Amino acid sequence: MLFLIHFFVFTRFYIQEVFLRAHLLTFVLTIGCLGSFFSLPIGLFTIILATFHISEYISVALWCPRTLTIDSFLLNHSPQYHAAIVMAYGEYFLEKYFLFSNGVPYYWLWIILGLCMVIGGEYLRKLSMCTAQQSFSHLIEDKPNSEHQLITHGIYQTYRHPSYVGWFWWACGTQILLANPICFILYLISTWRFFAERVVYEEATLIRCYGNLYRDYQKRVPVGIPFIKGCPYVVFLAFLAAIGFTLLILGCALSNYNWWPTFVIIFYVLCPIPLVIARQCTSSNGYSTSDTNPCSDLMWFITSAIVVSAFSLPVVLHRAGVIAFGSMGFVMGANVVVFVTIVIYFLTFDSDDSLLSI
Repeated sequence: MLFLIHFFVFTRFYIQEVFLRAHLLTFVLTIGCLGSFFSLPIGLFTIILATFHISEYISVALWCPRTLTIDSFLLNHSPQYHAAIVMAYGEYFLEKYFLFSNGVPYYWLWIILGLCMVIGGEYLRKLSMCTAQQSFSHLIEDKPNSEHQLITHGIYQTYRHPSYVGWFWWACGTQILLANPICFILYLISTWRFFAERVVYEEATLIRCYGNLYRDYQKRVPVGIPFIKGCPYVVFLAFLAAIGFTLLILGCALSNYNWWPTFVIIFYVLCPIPLVIARQCTSSNGYSTSDTNPCSDLMWFITSAIVVSAFSLPVVLHRAGVIAFGSMGFVMGANVVVFVTIVIYFLTFDSDDSLLSI
């Protein structure tokens, strides 16, 4: 079987760079098969990784060749993705040799459950690629090309983003297979957050392209990943902001309270301004901690000063005897909710997910 895979790779991927990557993945696949005799979970995990990256390239080549590039292997996805794989291997071996030297309890149950999730997720992802055909792309396209159309049939009648749903359960299933509780939680949170941001950006793009046609589709079909609603996510942010200002009003209007805490609204208004400037200062669209632009650093410093001032004001007013302790508590709660809302907005709606691939 491995001979046939190598032969297929050699005859199909005639470009040198593509061939080298494909050959590397088949070599990793071979290691996984051999490793299964020594540790079944880690061998299966290695096989799953190699198979996923090979199948991504083959699937794009078969069903959407117009977008086929060297990046279709998804090997250069992101440093975070590579770190997640290293962490998965690391946690497995730490547990195996230091915590469960006699084997993880219910060993076969975790393997079977994890495999079911991995196979189901992989099948769902490839089915979505097959259904979308030329309309599928690893990158979000801001404008539809002549071959692009809104897909609402097949698996897209069940999920609006079946490829994301498949990859989400695939990623979580790999950590159940390895019985990695820490990595399972990290994978669950990080993949959910990634797709929550990506879906919002993608659906805003689709609404610009297809208008009411996509809005009607949105109403009929769910995203598919739990607690991700897509573009209506704005409603959630508005709800959070309403809660924050309600707490602020309660801190001012209840019996024996006064309206001095309303001055904190000034900090709410000022906070987004340096964040917008910081985004313009950076060379890339985002708020990466790796940015060293002096202008960006200054704006982040100003933002921190604004946030600290917002929390300091009610404390100072309370210590001066101007407001009661309860009023201070309400205002502090309002600060937390409002600033969290601002952070979610900037992380979600100002990120350029068209540069991300999954």
